[in-house]
Amino acid sequence: MIQKFEGRYGFLSNFYPCLIEHRGITYPSVEHFYVSMKCNGPQFMNGVQYTPADFREMISRVLHPGTVKKIGNKMSIRKDWNEKKLEIMNWAVREKFKDAKLAEMLLDTGDEELVEGNTWNDTFWGVCEGKGHNHLGKILMCVRDELRGVSKTGIEQFLLS
Repeated sequence: MIQKFEGRYGFLSNFYPCLIEHRGITYPSVEHFYVSMKCNGPQFMNGVQYTPADFREMISRVLHPGTVKKIGNKMSIRKDWNEKKLEIMNWAVREKFKDAKLAEMLLDTGDEELVEGNTWNDTFWGVCEGKGHNHLGKILMCVRDELRGVSKTGIEQFLLS
């Protein structure tokens, strides 16, 4: 079992550098893309109003994914976010692993269970103190199976297992 996405498994993290292109904007990590999709209305940050497109462009230019995550915790989130976030993450992770080198690294994890262990109490995407849904780990394992050509009955059923 791979219990944390750090060290040699750091490439599994959403903070790991990769290129995600969406609607003419290239994001430098899954985290950048994910946070940018939290918005579908105007954003007010530091006294400035941004359109959704300008806000997404601004997010794509932030250097560090940790900074992007902090912005994501302070922004106005779209009303349908809870219904959309799995779909958005699912798409972004698949885009990330279209990169041949990253795909090979994911395949090299073999049949290991992938668990996004964390200490920041994220029990939706990962596991903290033995509790959590581990949705990110499940998406990664599903993508790995797809890269191998193994068919699953559907991402929804896999995520709910």
